[in-house]
Amino acid sequence: MQRFGAAPEGAHLESWGVPPERITELDWWDEVEVDGLRLVSTPARHFSARGVERNRTLWCSWAFVGPAHRLWFSGDTGPFAQASEIGERLGPFDLTMIEIGAWHEAWGTIHLGPDEAARMHSQVRGRVVLPVHWGTFALALHAWYQPIQRLREVAPELAIAAPLPGGFVDPDQPGIDPFWLRARGGV
Repeated sequence: MQRFGAAPEGAHLESWGVPPERITELDWWDEVEVDGLRLVSTPARHFSARGVERNRTLWCSWAFVGPAHRLWFSGDTGPFAQASEIGERLGPFDLTMIEIGAWHEAWGTIHLGPDEAARMHSQVRGRVVLPVHWGTFALALHAWYQPIQRLREVAPELAIAAPLPGGFVDPDQPGIDPFWLRARGGV
């Protein structure tokens, strides 16, 4: 495994009391199986920081491959070249969880925003998208409801699952909770 920092990130967990035998570190495309579920570390793009050191650790997205369903979680990422490869190697995905919030032109390499999220959902071969990283607090220069509004504008054909926080998602019955439809500014 390639190490990106002076010390493995597991050292941080160990310093917090996590036993070493409970820590698994993966590089991109490495995988581990847990109770019949394959967890695959897949590429992503974002900066990383530990104190004053920047970009010394690996950022990743995750594929969860089960016997009947597949899910892909983008993590906090900007666009990256390997998205189509994820879809080819591990897709199609029943559900993608892709970040759509905290976007701005200046952050185009570290956050997707709705336009790029719609593209990435297609690249990884997703069926239903569950937008994440939006609607909670003001981190960007846009209103909290704007990411879901923009996603619906740029990709009206997308099957979107947008429950209330903590709500249940059934990829066979996607939908947007009425709360988001009444949100400030409308959707």
